[in-house]
Amino acid sequence: MALNEIPRLARETTGADYAALTVLQPPDRAFRIFHDGLDSELEWQDKELPQGRGVLGRLGTANAPLRLDDLSEHPHSYGFPDWHPKMKALLGVQVANERGLKANLYLANAPNRSGFTPEDEEQLVRLANFAKLAIDFARSHDQERQSRIDVQTAESRLRAAIDESLAGVVIGSASSGTILGFSSEAQRILDIELEIGLSLEEISNRVDFFNIDGSLIADDEIPLFAALRSGNGSAALEMFIQRMDRSRIPVLASSAAIKLPGGVIDSAIMVIQDLSEVYKAKEIKSDFLSMVTHDLRSPLSTIKGIITSLDMQNGQNKDLYVDLQSIDEEVDHMTELVANLLDMSRIESGTTGVEREICHLADILPDAVRRVMATRYGAGRTVNVTVPADLPNMYADPTQLGRVVDNLLSNAMKYTVGEVGVSCGYVVDSDAIRTEVVDSGKGVPEDLKSEIFDKFFRTRLEKSRGREGSGLGLAICKSVIGAHGGTIGVETNTDGGATFWFEIPRDRKHQ
Repeated sequence: MALNEIPRLARETTGADYAALTVLQPPDRAFRIFHDGLDSELEWQDKELPQGRGVLGRLGTANAPLRLDDLSEHPHSYGFPDWHPKMKALLGVQVANERGLKANLYLANAPNRSGFTPEDEEQLVRLANFAKLAIDFARSHDQERQSRIDVQTAESRLRAAIDESLAGVVIGSASSGTILGFSSEAQRILDIELEIGLSLEEISNRVDFFNIDGSLIADDEIPLFAALRSGNGSAALEMFIQRMDRSRIPVLASSAAIKLPGGVIDSAIMVIQDLSEVYKAKEIKSDFLSMVTHDLRSPLSTIKGIITSLDMQNGQNKDLYVDLQSIDEEVDHMTELVANLLDMSRIESGTTGVEREICHLADILPDAVRRVMATRYGAGRTVNVTVPADLPNMYADPTQLGRVVDNLLSNAMKYTVGEVGVSCGYVVDSDAIRTEVVDSGKGVPEDLKSEIFDKFFRTRLEKSRGREGSGLGLAICKSVIGAHGGTIGVETNTDGGATFWFEIPRDRKHQ
């Protein structure tokens, strides 16, 4: 090391008995010493080092040496530890740079030796300049070394965190298109033997990604690749991964891009979490609900048939007729509840797919109106249907859309009195079909609009007729419209009542 050579050169060029370079840090405390002529066997870590006090603290400015023929005559002849050899003559100079880094370079002779000459001073100043460069270099080297250690430590911590993560993690390079890091869970989920430097294309070659609706996700839209391409991460989305053995596993996948200063994409990270256990639990719940609802349908149908028969036979008995009507209403309510539970169970389990075909609301709306008018809520009511003659076709699932209109009309008939209107139209800007169900009730309070489509939400408004629903109808509507890539909402009319609406993209390319 260059700093070790400076004391040796100082002794060789001046003939001094001792030479030492003490590198200081505030507040003038020596933290390293480089020497020549002192006892090389000393255990420096156990010794007190020469302090920047006394004469060493009086060396003055850089390049202005202090030369003493007899150190004992100086009023500040202290600051040297007990183990330091006895000395008489002293020649010292301060070493400093613009960042305030300080050091003391000094020469000393034993008591039986003569002092130092002006030529020795000149030589010491030259060595001090060299020492300054050497100290700067050493400090830069130490900082670089510490930076490397910090980076390696950070990498080790990151790798430990990734390895112990319960989620699968894959890190890809934007420049080389290779894997920079991965977790063992990622290998298990993808069922690929991953390794650092492996091409990212191997992931897309061996694994397929599918949306929940079963559609294949394009390679450049896979979360990791999309983040590398666009620099934008993706929120956690449920999807399926199909592996080489054709097995599929449900996952929750998200990604994030890592950018350098200036916005350059350096790499991206994809996090995938296995949802198999979650789906298994959903499947068990779905099977249970399906079994219960199926077993309930048969006795309800039987009860409905018996009530109809008794109603016809006992039409003259008013008391019995009223009781039968009450039972009939309860059976209808239970039948509706069972149907809603079964629908929600199928939607949540993913077994109800969207079977799109070319269809038209002119066919869907009248059928829905006929169904609701056949219920007890339709007695004495009027439903006005408006379908523009030039309304275009759409690519959707007519059965599921009919279910949505059924639920919205049923709600309007249950919870309001007076006329109900159904209208639809084409939204040019978004190339969507908009359907509205308008009632003349009390409307929906603002504080409930964000909750009314939640599962099991039950409105706390006073109802004019009927009984409290299951809280599933509007949640089913939201799920069906969402599966079509559309939106659903509710607005309060200025002249009273509420308008429930939904929009779905008309063309398949928008879905």
